[in-house]
Amino acid sequence: MFLEKFDDFQSVYIQCHDCPDADAIGSGFGLYEYFRQKGKEVHLIYTGNTRITKPALQLMVERLSIPIEYVDELPECEVLITVDCQYKGGNITPLPAGQVAMIDHHPPCVPTDEWCYIVSDCGSCSTVVWMLLSEAGYDVRENRNAATALYYGLYSDTGQLSEIYHPKDREMRDCLTADGQIIDRETVETMINSNLSMKELKIAGRALSNYYYDEEYQFAVMRTEACDPNMLGVISDLVIQVAGIDVCVVYNETPIGYKMSLRTCRKHMKASKLASYISDGIGSGGGHNTKAGGFILKKIFLEAYPDCLFGEMLQKRLRVYMKEAEDAD
Repeated sequence: MFLEKFDDFQSVYIQCHDCPDADAIGSGFGLYEYFRQKGKEVHLIYTGNTRITKPALQLMVERLSIPIEYVDELPECEVLITVDCQYKGGNITPLPAGQVAMIDHHPPCVPTDEWCYIVSDCGSCSTVVWMLLSEAGYDVRENRNAATALYYGLYSDTGQLSEIYHPKDREMRDCLTADGQIIDRETVETMINSNLSMKELKIAGRALSNYYYDEEYQFAVMRTEACDPNMLGVISDLVIQVAGIDVCVVYNETPIGYKMSLRTCRKHMKASKLASYISDGIGSGGGHNTKAGGFILKKIFLEAYPDCLFGEMLQKRLRVYMKEAEDAD
């Protein structure tokens, strides 16, 4: 069993990706509760340039008593487990540790070894953690907060459960909802209805009213003001539902670069490959078939495109990629 690898460690640190979302927090908390029950010294942490500000995530942390900590640096530790991401994979600030392990559901983007457990066709990392906990004999149903966190992680990462394709995703959903008392439904409903603050609603409105649309290749590009990076996904999830838009990229500028959220609904066009193509040589990108993200380093971008705005670069790369894909068909 994979979790047996950590039996000899007395101190375990679990790191979510920078600006953690519900799936990262939920999967990290599931592991936290498992190791805590085994009597280990365990810490759930994240770092990066952005603290948790999204109302739904703040509610998640508060209502489910999730002890997630923001850290600037990592004290000396025996083992570090990254969840919902891959160490040095681009969306996580790598912290030094004696041993690094990874648990994820995204396609591998870094070298892997026996300390990596990646199931890239699962809809959420929460599902992967649930699989590991079940294998280890830990019944999540007996821990209502952990069960609720894992369920909400799956809910959030699968388009409100509309994109569940892996049998284990369905199995976890059914397991945690078979008895109405297993998960805290009131808290789940509150989180579902707390995705945006009033300020974020205004930011989304301004972004949606000022976009670029390419009629020939049917893609849209839009920029948001400074906001919680999770907002990019919220906006791109909405935009990809518009008739006539097959691909969309929503981005904003940070002090050190540009954060992107990509969505596709065109057959045979994988968002993960598109994200990798756009960020090739100037940053990093990846994800799943229909949803992906990326980060472009500002310094490298300005060196490569000294006379080009970031939005213009996106439009150019999208056109080239989509033309090449069209020609290949």
